[in-house]
Amino acid sequence: MKKNSSLLLRREISDDKLALIIDNAKKDDTDSLTKLCEYVYARIYSYIFYRVNHREDTEDLTSEVVLKMVKALRRQKGNFHAWVYKIAANTVIDFYRKRAKRSAVSLSDFPGEIPDKSLPISEQVMTQEKLKDALNNITDEQKHVILLRFIEGYNNEETAKIMGKSVGAIKVMQFRALKALREYFRKKGYEIKA
Repeated sequence: MKKNSSLLLRREISDDKLALIIDNAKKDDTDSLTKLCEYVYARIYSYIFYRVNHREDTEDLTSEVVLKMVKALRRQKGNFHAWVYKIAANTVIDFYRKRAKRSAVSLSDFPGEIPDKSLPISEQVMTQEKLKDALNNITDEQKHVILLRFIEGYNNEETAKIMGKSVGAIKVMQFRALKALREYFRKKGYEIKA
């Protein structure tokens, strides 16, 4: 799915409508299950991509998350988003356990959007490279927090639920991750704006 469709799906489904879709999907309503699968795929794709850095692996893992979600949907209780992101996080962990090396990624596969569209294309590509390199130089937990907070747009409370941590722990991890990223960019000689 394209990133734009992901953004549309996020905006089009209110919490109440999502709850109704989930309830109907649990009752084997095919249309609701299809909508839920599309919604989850769109939400999880970029999260997984930033963790594995390879488009084909991301597609496979995202599909695997959707399949696991469908199989366990009737047993799901509590916060749906936290539950789905926990499935995604565990799926990525399993992926790395099975695989010794990280896969390479071409810049054309990178789905992240560049914040400043006014930059020339060559500078946008360099910005993408810098971001990928920086994220690969922080711990997995720190990367998880940064992705959920700043890429996926979750607040501290939602991030804490998804990661199974306290809000205080999330704030500390976020602070340390941002500090590590600033230090990484400083060492590389990049300008850092506050």
